[in-house]
Amino acid sequence: MKLPGWLAAIVSDVVALRTHWSGVRGGWRAARRDAEELVKYRRLLVDTSAMTPDGMAVVLRTRLRIIGDTQTDILRRWLATATPEAVERTSKTHFQAVAAALGGWNAARAMERVVIRLGWVIGGGWSASVLLRTPTSDLRHVLWTNWHLLAGIAAPVVLGLARQGMRWRLRALFHRGLTASFAKL
Repeated sequence: MKLPGWLAAIVSDVVALRTHWSGVRGGWRAARRDAEELVKYRRLLVDTSAMTPDGMAVVLRTRLRIIGDTQTDILRRWLATATPEAVERTSKTHFQAVAAALGGWNAARAMERVVIRLGWVIGGGWSASVLLRTPTSDLRHVLWTNWHLLAGIAAPVVLGLARQGMRWRLRALFHRGLTASFAKL
């Protein structure tokens, strides 16, 4: 059975949320923190520690920038002294963590879409159920006085405004970060 487009979109967003929230970096709290760091600082740092001749140290550090640039630094001493199996195992773990960190951004976007779409579905269904029970002669009166109908109409409107407000806030955080970066130059 093929789902309608709007329902298929909600299902795919819920699957994306579940996938990214269960990442290797600590679940939904880490996904939220990673997305917030990516927006505020326009970059995301992922560090992996391993044993070196000098003790435990960060041996791999990846910087993911919001512009798409990626840079990975490797501790030379560790690379020269570690066994090839240890390098492979540590690198694999590190880049899985990098992928999971990027999942936070995808989870945040999917969560936004799910909330908005569910608001439209619930609000529209609520309003439709009230309108179907109302005789057509009383329709104008019901539109202005029935709080059930107004709540059903207001829910999607408020969610749409909240989405726009969240976008403005994210843009402001992003631009504030750019301004701070250019001030340091």
